[in-house]
Amino acid sequence: MTHPGADEAREKLLVNLTPELRRDLRIRAAEHGLNMQDAAASAITLWLESPHSPEVETRGAKSWGVFLPAGGPARFTAECEARQLTKVQGMAQAIALWLEAHPSPTERRVAQPVKRILVGNQKGGVGKTFVASGLAQAMAEMGLNVLLVDYDPQGHLTSRLQIPGLPEGSDSLLKHMLGEADRHLARSLVALPHERFGGRLHVLPASKDAFLMDAKLALLQVGRDTCLARALAPVEDGYDVIILDGPPNLGLAIDLAINYVQRRPGELIDHSGILVPVWSDRSSFDAYEMLNEQIDTHCRMTGAVVDQLGFVVNAYDPRKGVGTRSFYEGWNELTTPGTLGTIRDLVEGREASDYQVPLLVHAPESEQAQVMRSLAKELAA
Repeated sequence: MTHPGADEAREKLLVNLTPELRRDLRIRAAEHGLNMQDAAASAITLWLESPHSPEVETRGAKSWGVFLPAGGPARFTAECEARQLTKVQGMAQAIALWLEAHPSPTERRVAQPVKRILVGNQKGGVGKTFVASGLAQAMAEMGLNVLLVDYDPQGHLTSRLQIPGLPEGSDSLLKHMLGEADRHLARSLVALPHERFGGRLHVLPASKDAFLMDAKLALLQVGRDTCLARALAPVEDGYDVIILDGPPNLGLAIDLAINYVQRRPGELIDHSGILVPVWSDRSSFDAYEMLNEQIDTHCRMTGAVVDQLGFVVNAYDPRKGVGTRSFYEGWNELTTPGTLGTIRDLVEGREASDYQVPLLVHAPESEQAQVMRSLAKELAA
């Protein structure tokens, strides 16, 4: 969850919450056209008016932070003490009450622009391609129309999905960004043929000219900041979600991707934004600090508002030692953004990459596939 604007009188409440309640609150809030923090504030108000709320299961609760109207955290904490409840139980009761009082509507109350997700981290090898591809697969499987953009010049995503390259007679993404393309961007897209995705998952393959992106765009004197948004705009109406597999650097290409996923007018908090795959090691923390600094600098210099959707801890194996487990707990203790999922280091994922087969096709019932589905359900809200 992202900190609200500086002009809002809000205070942060830190509390533990189960992943299931967090996910359900996020989904239901979006269905009702509410930001998650406003839904949480409404839930606490409802709880304060309900002195005999039933107990709620809180096993597995993890650190979570939410911004409430000024005075809200103190009032909630005081009421928990008066009822002789932990804040964990109090928040769980509040959210359970709110979910019961706000069932899913037949259709969403507020129209939203196409969802745009950058899977990004300047550190290489943390699983950006694996997460971007798995998330896109799971979203397509659940019925959404998804465009997966191989935005990494190394083209790992393109090769792992057995896509030979751009279709004949099409133009690369870079040409569209530079305004040099002769054909519509739709000509460059490739549909994955697997029946599981129902023709709903399309890929914009990488092109070798992407290695020149920073150099060529540095010479673009007009409209550089929005050239990625302009390039993708002609196809946005055909998709529910556009996912970018980001390159492992902090260059101009990432700045443009950050700009592309910024919050648009009328867009709910965390509808679009950046999903950050990480490992349970010190270098991932260091890498995230640099990425976070780049995001903050971009927002400060451009006035954009960019939401960080959360972390995905990839390739986690607690048997690697106390250091790995300690860093894992470190990710789970962060609250803004929080950790949305953990992908364990299992053979199915490695096999899917080695065999160049989508994970949900190679091992649809695997633990990793289920984590992707859980992520998709929450991020699709």
